[in-house]
Amino acid sequence: MATEIPHRTSEDSAGPAAPGGAARLPSPGPAGGWTAGRVITLVIGSVLALVSLGLLGGGGTLLWADQSLRHDGYVTTGTATYSTAGYALASERVSLGWGVLLIGLVGDVRLQVSSVSPGKPVFVAIGPAGRVAGYLSGTQYATVTGTGTSAMTGGYGAGRPAPPGTAGIWVAQAAGTGTQVLRWTAHSGDWMAVAMNPDGSAGVAVRADAGVSAPGLFRLAVEVIIGGILAGLLSAVLIMVPVRLAARAR
Repeated sequence: MATEIPHRTSEDSAGPAAPGGAARLPSPGPAGGWTAGRVITLVIGSVLALVSLGLLGGGGTLLWADQSLRHDGYVTTGTATYSTAGYALASERVSLGWGVLLIGLVGDVRLQVSSVSPGKPVFVAIGPAGRVAGYLSGTQYATVTGTGTSAMTGGYGAGRPAPPGTAGIWVAQAAGTGTQVLRWTAHSGDWMAVAMNPDGSAGVAVRADAGVSAPGLFRLAVEVIIGGILAGLLSAVLIMVPVRLAARAR
């Protein structure tokens, strides 16, 4: 007797019917490859990785400055020699905002200045930048822009300033022979420091060291480093997850 082979209809090949007679479609598989969401996540993770490197580098630099450049409680530039044929050596304009003072990047300022010529007196002072610039206007002087004599720019004029002790513009000053130590608690505003001969004569040559107490520098360095570590961990997650999902979907 011949065996009858069942005939499969198109409905049989489509799988079991869902309730109500409708054919059930196969469930879609996982999305494959690099979707837009995965690409965006990877880009964000890569940007965070760069931010992490910047924070770690900046925090490391701050920590190095706090540990290597701090002497007697002050982060200092180190002693250097400066000279000018003019009437004064002036610092660049320094702007101090409340934010800088509140986080402790600048606390007390200390200037240590002595004449290159033994026994010769020296005058050192700090004053509001606008008034100091007005006092030196029209005279020959040098602005110190870095460490050493080569890091200076010139100011030119034919006038001669009044003796600095009579100017009446300084918030802190010191004068005399030997090393003059000036300490000043920083306030918000724009400031300049000067070194001159006490009689206001031309030809100034000094050894100087500038420092700040920077009580919050170590704390800021640690906080920046921790921020860099956290950003690095988050970036690793944002990079690894889309990479693994894309590889698994292949």
